[in-house]
Amino acid sequence: MLRQLINVVRYVLQTVRKYIKPLILIVSFLTFIWLIVDTTHRPEFVRHASKHSFRHNQTSDQEADRWDQLSVQRFLDLLEIDFNVSASDGPQQGQATSCQQDNTLLFTAFAGSTFVEHMWHYLSLIALQRSVMRAEADQFDVRTMLTVSARAELSQLFVSLPDDVIDQQTIQCYDMPTACILNDDTTVEVPEAGSQLYILNNNSRRLREILQVSWEDLATYFQIDLNSRKIANDILANLRQRTIQNEGEDVGASLQFVGVKVDDGDDLPFEYYYRAITFQRKMYDNGQLLFVLLCKDTKGTICSMLNAQSEHIIVLQQNIDPAIDFALMSLCNHTIVSLEADIFPPLLRGTGNTVVYGYEDEYGTNVGLELANFKDHWYSIV
Repeated sequence: MLRQLINVVRYVLQTVRKYIKPLILIVSFLTFIWLIVDTTHRPEFVRHASKHSFRHNQTSDQEADRWDQLSVQRFLDLLEIDFNVSASDGPQQGQATSCQQDNTLLFTAFAGSTFVEHMWHYLSLIALQRSVMRAEADQFDVRTMLTVSARAELSQLFVSLPDDVIDQQTIQCYDMPTACILNDDTTVEVPEAGSQLYILNNNSRRLREILQVSWEDLATYFQIDLNSRKIANDILANLRQRTIQNEGEDVGASLQFVGVKVDDGDDLPFEYYYRAITFQRKMYDNGQLLFVLLCKDTKGTICSMLNAQSEHIIVLQQNIDPAIDFALMSLCNHTIVSLEADIFPPLLRGTGNTVVYGYEDEYGTNVGLELANFKDHWYSIV
C-alpha cells in the first residue's frame, strides 16, 4: 500500500515536471486576457447602455399620445387661454383668413418651471423642427413656438429668441383634442394632409433628435448679451496674461481652459472632480490646462479642497448675472459637468473634451451620462 502511494506521488511529480512550462504559459495567457477584460469594464472606460432606443420609426400607442379633455384644459390654463373657445371643433369659419395654417405642423411645449426644463424644451423644439423638415420639407410648413414662461426664462441668457410665443389666436387654429403629446421617445406621426399640433410633455428631452444637430452652427439661436460675453472674455484673457507673466509666452500661447461649476447642491464627491481633472490633463498633451472653478461658495468643501491642490486651478466666485457664467463656460475649451445645467455650454460649443459623472441612479436621470454614451469626446467618470 505504501509503495503504491509512493508510485502515485512519483507519477504526479513527473507529470508536473513534464508539463509545467505549458501550464505556466496557459495560466499567463488566461491572466492576460482577464486583465484586458477587467480594464475595459472599469467605470472610467465603460459606455453604459442607454435607456433610450434611438431607433427611427418607433411605433407608439396612439391612445396614450392623445390628451383627454382634462389634460388639454390644464395645458391651456397654464397658458392663460380660454379652454371653452380653444377646444371647439377646430378653427372657426370666421378665423380662416387669420389662421392660414394649411399643412402646418406646429411644435410647442408644456409650460416648464425651471431653466433646465425650458432649455431642454428649446433644444428639443429646434431639433424636432429640423428632423421633420428633412423628411417633410416639400409637404408641410414646420413651425415652433415657445410659451411665455419659457421665453421669459431664456431671455435672461439669450438676447435673440427666434421663436414666436404661443397664444390663444394660434391655438384656435388647431383641433386641440387631437393634439399629440411628445415624450422622450414618442414617434412624431405626421398626417397625410392638414395641420397638426404637437406638445412636448413636462421634462421631455428629445435626445434622439438633439444628437443629430450640429449646435455650433446655430449660434444665432443662443446669442448672449455682448456685455456679458465681453466680461467673460476679459476674465479668460486676464488669466492667460497672468500665465504668460508667470510661465512664459510659449506656455500662455498653448494654454487652454477647463470650465468647472461647483454649486452648493451638486452633492458630487471630491474624488469625481479630482479624477476628472486628472483625466482632462491626460487627454490634452499639446500644452497646459488651466482649470477655472466657478464656485457658489469659494470657501465650500469641494472648492477649498481643489484650491489646495495649487496645480493650475483658479477659484472664482459665481457671478450674479447667470449670462456671464454661461458665456464663461461656453468660452472655455473643455468642461467638467457637475449639474445638469452645465451640459448646455459644451453641447452648444460642440468642441473640446467634456467629462460627466458616470453614476446613474435608480430612476435613470443622468442625462450627461446618456449623452456620453453617444457623443464623441464626452466621457463618464465615477
